[in-house]
Amino acid sequence: MLPLGEERVQTLLKAVVVGARVDDPASRGGGEQSSAFADAGALAPPYDPEAMCLLVEHSNSLRQNVDAYATNIDGFGFRFDPVIDFEAEEAREKVRDTLMLERLAAHDAGTLDATTSVTPTVDEANARFDELRQHSRVERARLEAFFDFACFDHSFVDLRRRTRQDLEVTGNAFWEVLRDGKGDLARFVYVPSYTVRLLPLDRDPVEVKERVRVSPVTFDTVSARRRLRRYVQIQGAERAFFKSFGDPRVISRNTGAVFPDVASLKIADATDGPATELLHFAIHSPRSPYGVPRWVGTLLSVLGSRQMEEVNYLYFENKSVPPMALLVSGGRLSDASVPRIERFIEENLKGKANFHKILILEADGSGTGDGGRAKIELRPLTDAQQQDALFQVYDERNIDKVGGAFRLPRMLRGESKDFNRATAESA
Repeated sequence: MLPLGEERVQTLLKAVVVGARVDDPASRGGGEQSSAFADAGALAPPYDPEAMCLLVEHSNSLRQNVDAYATNIDGFGFRFDPVIDFEAEEAREKVRDTLMLERLAAHDAGTLDATTSVTPTVDEANARFDELRQHSRVERARLEAFFDFACFDHSFVDLRRRTRQDLEVTGNAFWEVLRDGKGDLARFVYVPSYTVRLLPLDRDPVEVKERVRVSPVTFDTVSARRRLRRYVQIQGAERAFFKSFGDPRVISRNTGAVFPDVASLKIADATDGPATELLHFAIHSPRSPYGVPRWVGTLLSVLGSRQMEEVNYLYFENKSVPPMALLVSGGRLSDASVPRIERFIEENLKGKANFHKILILEADGSGTGDGGRAKIELRPLTDAQQQDALFQVYDERNIDKVGGAFRLPRMLRGESKDFNRATAESA
C-alpha cells in the first residue's frame, strides 16, 4: 500500500502531435491592410470581413444557406408595380384623392391659388387621371431602360445577388453610385464589402435635400441637417474615399478632405477628383455602425464543424492502428525489434495505401526448455480502429444551428432526404 500523499506515476515515453497547427480563420490578423485602414482613420469592424469570407469558404454549412437567400430572394428578378393601377375600378377615386392631397399641401404652404377649390371636380379628376396614366407609361419605359443597363458588366439581378452574398457573409454590402452631367443616377457599381471601412460621423451637420411624400404620386423637397459619414476603400496599394449617398459636398477622392467646390479641389491637386457616392446596406447591429452577419451567433458551431472535418480527413493520412497483429510468444523481443516496429508503423501503416497491411511481432527464444513451445497468435485489432467518421451527430446539430440562424428548413438548404419538392408543396 502506498503511503498517504504518494501518487502512482506512469512515465510517458513519447507523444506525437500529428498535423500542423492552423489558426482559426477568425483569429488571423489583418496585417498591413488593417494598418492602412487605421491610418486612414477608419472605424474597426466588430468582425474582420475577410475572415468572415474565409469562414464561408471553409464551412460545410454556410454556403448553401447564403446561396438559398441569394437565389430565392434576389435571383427571382424584379418587377415594377404602379402606385395606382389605372385598370382597377377604384383608380379614378384614388386619382381624385391624390389631387385633393396635392391641393391641401399647396394650401398649407400658401401656394394654392385663391380661386382654386381644395376639392376637385369630376372633370378635373378625369383630366388628372388621363395625365397620370400617360406619365405612368412613360415612367415605366424609362425605368425599364435604366435598369436594363444599370451596371457595366452584369445585370441588375446579378448585382443584387452579389449584394445579398456580401450582406449575408460579412453583414455589409456596398454600391458605388455614378451620376451623369445633370446629376441624375447613371450606373451602380458593385464594391466588395471586405475592401471598405467606415469613417466616424462628421462632427458638423450638413444641410441636405430630402423628399417627403405629399400624395401617392407626388413628393416635396425639404431641407434637413444631418451628420454624414465618409468611407474608404483599400485594395492593395490603392486607396479611395467615398461620400454618403445624397451628400452634396465636394470631397477629395484621394484624401477625403472637404472642399468648397471642384475648382478648389483641382487647385489643391490637379490629379485629384471629387469622390463618388456609396450606398451602404447592413444587417443592423445595436453596438456598431457596421452590420453583423446573422449567423455570427453560431460561430463556434461553424469552427467546430471545420475542426471535425479536419480530424476525419487526417485519419486517412495518419492511421496507425493495424487491422491485426501476429504475436509470437515463448520468448522476448530483442532490443533491435523496438525501433524496427516504430519504423514500420511510421512508414508502412499510415495512409490509405497501407490500409490492409498487418504487423508481425517476432520473439527470441528465452533459452530455456520452454523455447521449443513457442506460440503464434493472430489477434484482430479492428475494435481499436475507427470504423466511421467521428462527431457525426455533433456536426449534424451544428448544421441545423446554422440553418436556424437563417430560418431556413432543410429542403431549401438541399439537405432533405425524407420528402421532395412535390410533397412539400402539397403539405
